[in-house]
Amino acid sequence: MKRKIIFALWAATSLITSCGSIQTLTFDQLSPGDISFPAEVKKVGIVNNMPVVSPTHEDNVPTRILEGDGKIATETLAENIANANYFEQTIICDSVLRANDKKFRENLLLTNEEVRRLAADLDVDLIFSFDRVLIETERAAILEPGYPVPIEIVDAKVVPVIHVYLPSRNTPLMTVTKKDSLYWYADYQPSDKEIIERASVLAASAPVDHLLPHWKKAFRWYYDGGCVEMRDAGVYVRENDWEQAKLLWEELYNSPKSGKYKQRAAFNLSFYYEMQEDPMQALAWLEKAEQLARPGTSEAELIGYYKVELQKRSIELPKLKIQMQRFEHNF
Repeated sequence: MKRKIIFALWAATSLITSCGSIQTLTFDQLSPGDISFPAEVKKVGIVNNMPVVSPTHEDNVPTRILEGDGKIATETLAENIANANYFEQTIICDSVLRANDKKFRENLLLTNEEVRRLAADLDVDLIFSFDRVLIETERAAILEPGYPVPIEIVDAKVVPVIHVYLPSRNTPLMTVTKKDSLYWYADYQPSDKEIIERASVLAASAPVDHLLPHWKKAFRWYYDGGCVEMRDAGVYVRENDWEQAKLLWEELYNSPKSGKYKQRAAFNLSFYYEMQEDPMQALAWLEKAEQLARPGTSEAELIGYYKVELQKRSIELPKLKIQMQRFEHNF
């Protein structure tokens, strides 16, 4: 995962460098969760459905399996969901439902009766059940800048299992198994307790972006410079006056200036419409820019990269609007 991210950022940077008169803009963009909860779901309960399993101590074993701490995982998930301010109330039940169990049951699911009873006892509309945190540790090696040889690490793969229930349904509304990982350098040997605690926190943090609308960093580019209209429009963008910038880009696109400026104006207008949450208009302007760009150039590469991002946004936005309908204000 890290290698892919580094490559993507390097590729984008190379495009920016080759294009010359281009600026980068970073902003927070609201993205949807994987599931759209019914609008009537206002109070949610977070329950710990994990038995307390003591780690087994096995020395000199290259791969080990550990179980997470249900109390830590449940409390962390409840805190993260509450901090998202998406539901009106978040109630935690971190007492162990499986207090008498010594191992995990073959079926991790809550029964319909258990779901209805929990929802009634907690007075909630929906249940998040934290059912397992599976941790697999092994020794591995990574390459880091400045080191001529691989560095040995203790790598921990973390897989949470969370089920989401509506009392009115006979089956879970959603199952979340968002795999993640963390590691320690091998010269520091973490204890089982430390591995379990950190993995349990991670297991409860990573899935929240899949469950609920969330903010993420977006990286975009716009042309700035080369002619008076572009320079002045760039000033308006930095002053957050998008309407004035749009007028100048439209004027430049409709002027008899060279195709290069026409193409760059169309690209910038595409960005303007994305900022207005109108991805279809943004894609229409990007197609105009694409028709004016010479194949194989850095401009054509940048357009291709941006088209992928806009297509993603055009899919996300309708879903996001449904998920945000529970709030009266527009976004």
